[in-house]
Amino acid sequence: MTLSSSDYKTHAKRLRDALGAEGINLSHGKALDIVARQHGERDWNTLSARTGTASPVNDQPAPPFVVGDAVEGAFNGNAASGRVIGLAETIKPDLWRVTVKFSPPVDASTSQNFRAERTRVEMVVGADGRSRRLTGTETGVMALRRA
Repeated sequence: MTLSSSDYKTHAKRLRDALGAEGINLSHGKALDIVARQHGERDWNTLSARTGTASPVNDQPAPPFVVGDAVEGAFNGNAASGRVIGLAETIKPDLWRVTVKFSPPVDASTSQNFRAERTRVEMVVGADGRSRRLTGTETGVMALRRA
């Protein structure tokens, strides 16, 4: 059974209430971190990113990927596949900074005479998984989707 972000938050509230009844005071944030560790993550932020349901603010759209997702698509016009190993919000509500570990490595060069293979790339993407500048304009460098 897959739990949602709100399920984990409910667990944290119950933990906090139960410990409070025993005279152990705990902040809600600390309770969230403990619940995350119980589920194999280092902290609440990591668990929240893994569930893909981090609390939306002002109806912010959901990110196109979550940490751990297998992805495939194109990087500089070359076939690419890998796994999402990092995800962070940007200053724009509909753009995310994603870190992808490619396997096999991708050629980041656009030259026919030179190869620059990369195993890890960090880019800003929109909800469609396409690379963007922080202004929102498409860069055309990367287009990924869940595999």
